[in-house]
Amino acid sequence: MELSELVTLDAHEEGSQCHLLQADGSVSDAYVVVQGPDSSAFRMARREQRTKLLEMRAKGIDLDKQDLLPLDVQFACRIVSGWGNITNNGKDIKFTAKSIKELLSKSPTNVDRILDYCGERLNFTKG
Repeated sequence: MELSELVTLDAHEEGSQCHLLQADGSVSDAYVVVQGPDSSAFRMARREQRTKLLEMRAKGIDLDKQDLLPLDVQFACRIVSGWGNITNNGKDIKFTAKSIKELLSKSPTNVDRILDYCGERLNFTKG
């Protein structure tokens, strides 16, 4: 087997386009570039989320009674490295850490979509 068929890091670091869902649930032409589970961004985001969950548990917070969307938003923001076809009043919106957080904080369905997208390793392979 060729070594190149075993290597995944570069493709996961480069990322892949995940098309976002519109409010009605249909797939839009708007997309985010998501870094895959083998990327350093994904591994760091996972570590940060685990640390926060452990801190909450250590403080006696009942995680079953907590809305964990903010943690998922933060995770998703860390693994999104760009976007396209996202406008406001017909004008392109520049991708920034602030703009992706604003979008995902108001779009839980797309947070789930991004995290589910990462669960499919085939989304990050070529060929």
